Amino acid sequence: MKFRNNILTAFALSTVITFTACSKDDGPIPERIGIEDVPAMTMNLEPQKKNNNDTIRIGNPGAFSTKFKVAMVFPDQLQPTKVDIVVRKNGSAANVKTYKADISSFPTSFTITAADIATLFGAPIALNDTYDFAPDIYVDSKKYQAFPLVGAGNGSGVVGMNAIGFYEYVRIMVKN
Repeated sequence: MKFRNNILTAFALSTVITFTACSKDDGPIPERIGIEDVPAMTMNLEPQKKNNNDTIRIGNPGAFSTKFKVAMVFPDQLQPTKVDIVVRKNGSAANVKTYKADISSFPTSFTITAADIATLFGAPIALNDTYDFAPDIYVDSKKYQAFPLVGAGNGSGVVGMNAIGFYEYVRIMVKN
């Protein structure tokens, strides 16, 4: 009889624990996790080039000029409050400068030269430098950085979009 009471007690205790441990906050995305709508932006060279890369030739940097376009991937969806175009030098999130600020109409195109880049960073371009241009996206007062010091940037969530022409950033490389 004592054995049977122990089994019934264990069963009752496990039932109580099981039902009190459950909550209605389960499912694919729990309610405690917030989801924010962030506008999907694309940066493309004009005209489109392989892997969205362009090259400054170190022997003749004065001849370099390229054009890129910033656009919404889904123009009928949430619009950003504004966008700043930032540029990262040599892949370092600690070395990011603002190229154009407060852009609010899309699509918008920009032309950049090697002299513009040198002026922006306060140093001449050098062999093997890379410059990545991307948007910092603002929705109301919240900023989604293209190149944050920690973690992934604003455009790093969709993999494979470049196969259909939607790039996250434009890269300019300095080569011989």
